[in-house]
Amino acid sequence: MPTVQILLPLALILVAARLAGKLSQRVGMPAVLGELLAGVVLGPSLLGLIQMNEILAAVAEIGVLLLMFIAGLETDLDQMRRVGKASLFAAASGVIFPFLGGLLVGELFGLDLNSSLFLAAVLTATSVSISAQTLHELGRLRSKEGLITLGAAIIDDVLGILVLSLVLSLSGQGGSPGWAILRLVLFFPIAIVAGVVVLRPLVRWINEHHAREAGFALIMALVLVYAWAAESLGGLAAITGAYLAGILLGRIAGAREWVTDGAAFLGYGLFVPVFFVTVGLQANISAVRVAPLLAAVVIVVAIVTKAFGAGLGARLGGCTWPQTRAVGAGMIARGEVALVMATLGLSSGLLDNATYTVVILMTLATTLVTPLLLKLVIAGGEAPADSPLAPLTPVVSLHESAEANSM
Repeated sequence: MPTVQILLPLALILVAARLAGKLSQRVGMPAVLGELLAGVVLGPSLLGLIQMNEILAAVAEIGVLLLMFIAGLETDLDQMRRVGKASLFAAASGVIFPFLGGLLVGELFGLDLNSSLFLAAVLTATSVSISAQTLHELGRLRSKEGLITLGAAIIDDVLGILVLSLVLSLSGQGGSPGWAILRLVLFFPIAIVAGVVVLRPLVRWINEHHAREAGFALIMALVLVYAWAAESLGGLAAITGAYLAGILLGRIAGAREWVTDGAAFLGYGLFVPVFFVTVGLQANISAVRVAPLLAAVVIVVAIVTKAFGAGLGARLGGCTWPQTRAVGAGMIARGEVALVMATLGLSSGLLDNATYTVVILMTLATTLVTPLLLKLVIAGGEAPADSPLAPLTPVVSLHESAEANSM
């Protein structure tokens, strides 16, 4: 596709995202919900003005990587360790219940065992990007429930990959689960050590030579490398690598503020809105006619089992009831993780066209409902001032500044 053909659609996406986001905030909802709905309106579901293509998909992918990199910068690892038990329980329970729910749906609708197992594996997925943005807008990204949700989503990614590898192996479509485990075990320590070895000298050089523009370009390159390594070498989602890069950089003194500033302007000014709108663009409501009953059941099961499972795990991990509800709601979105798994299922023959379409609809439905539910279960505003997990003012102000200047 010639580049000139994408210029007007990009311009329309940016304008629609900003207007829809502001309108959503006017009615008391997170801006991200308006941006998602803008994509639904512009796409094949309603107006059909914009079609997804490879260029838009690439821009959107960079957007979600920047979003998770910023979330990593804002994550306090010491505070996350304090909620590690709740995150682990929420992730484990949030995988078990959707998996069982998927198996039950497959049995009820007469799917063969391999297709039922793959559908169950897809339902275990969680994409934290939508929740991270919503929590950020609500001032709760650094609250206890925010940290638990972020931590649980990363653990869920690991567990989901293991479940998927096992399902593919049992169906004869994949390699040994042991190889998947080995990749995961090796990736995290190597990535952490590499980050410590490379990032600290790099930040020191940038600060000493006052070369922040050149330095920011190098840091963005490292983020992309981490995202690539997470998916290609570790077998994880690329967003996990970007998030890990943000965590590592956020712990280096003298880097967090100006890097967050640059990433926020770059991300929220261009790439992140495109990501949210393109999620909506991929929706095609008319596709529900392929298998309406199966679609309705899968969507309900996906929402209920993930919310209940993750919430139950958080409660067992010591959360209060309000925190439990927030974690359950924050884990519902399947996002790009489920889309990738569904595509794999279709190409491997484990999902037929009808079931694949149902999975796509489920992914989009859970993505749309997550910000709405999070808004409803969270009272709104920042964590109490005396809370040890209250958001740090500098980062919030940087984000708000970036959004204000992108208007």
